[in-house]
Amino acid sequence: MSAFTPKLYLKSNCPFCFKVIMFLTETQQMDQVDIIRIEGNDESEMNLYRQKLAALTGAKASFPTAELTENEYVTDSDAIVAFFAERAGINTDQAEGYQFYLNGLFPTYIARFKELKALQAQLEA
Repeated sequence: MSAFTPKLYLKSNCPFCFKVIMFLTETQQMDQVDIIRIEGNDESEMNLYRQKLAALTGAKASFPTAELTENEYVTDSDAIVAFFAERAGINTDQAEGYQFYLNGLFPTYIARFKELKALQAQLEA
């Protein structure tokens, strides 16, 4: 039986997905995962993956989604990073570039994302 390789379903314009990629890159683990990249601006592709991931996870699709062990799916970016940190035997605090993103650009991006969603909701109302 061959060893299982984790799979990551990542949306190209997702800050949570970038967080995972940033950590894997910094800790030199990119070659230990299969990356399935989904273009966030292609609605037909997004719908196909939303349906696929909903069927696999039994929940609404979100990104990132990881199959860390066979048939076990995780959608929380912090849990995905923790899995790979443990696998590498490191603490996430040791990944300086990851921490720089996590404590700098990431919260700003999330705040703008929430503002955009609120404005979209207002326009739709």
